[in-house]
Amino acid sequence: MKLNTLILSSSILGSAILGSLWATGAQADTLRHAQRHSFQTEVTRSVGERNMHRYTKQVASKHQFQRSTDIATGSGKTASRMVQGKYDAASKTYTRTMESTRPNGDTVSSVRETTKTDDGFVRTQTRTNADGQVASKEVVVSVDHENKVQTKNVEATGYHGKSYSASVTRSFDQGGDE
Repeated sequence: MKLNTLILSSSILGSAILGSLWATGAQADTLRHAQRHSFQTEVTRSVGERNMHRYTKQVASKHQFQRSTDIATGSGKTASRMVQGKYDAASKTYTRTMESTRPNGDTVSSVRETTKTDDGFVRTQTRTNADGQVASKEVVVSVDHENKVQTKNVEATGYHGKSYSASVTRSFDQGGDE
């Protein structure tokens, strides 16, 4: 019975954390569509004797934001996440950092930088897992407006050093891959 309760508690906490991250994640990654706003939310959920409390605060200005989320369960487990984003107009670069502490105490982090180029953009990302291993990815997208072709090249290295690459060319006229 204790194992079932533990599994259910873990599922509830995991769902709460993922739900809160996904719910705000869709809003989190863009400064180009609309200016962010400062806000605070506080949510408490209870199911039987189990409960979860989440507090989120975002402070935003024209070209940057900082959002922190803290989660606590009735059993004393906690998790937190800090996301910061900043746009540098001079270099046309948007930088997003994330640091998170999981309920088991593990920490993970990521840094993503997107720079606009004359014909597209370059995005680099590094992620550090709970074991301190680093994975990285670079995406280069260029658009040839005259010929109506978009090219996307991806180079990535996983946590264990294995490298991956991909290249995709899309035609605007055909709407598909070439």
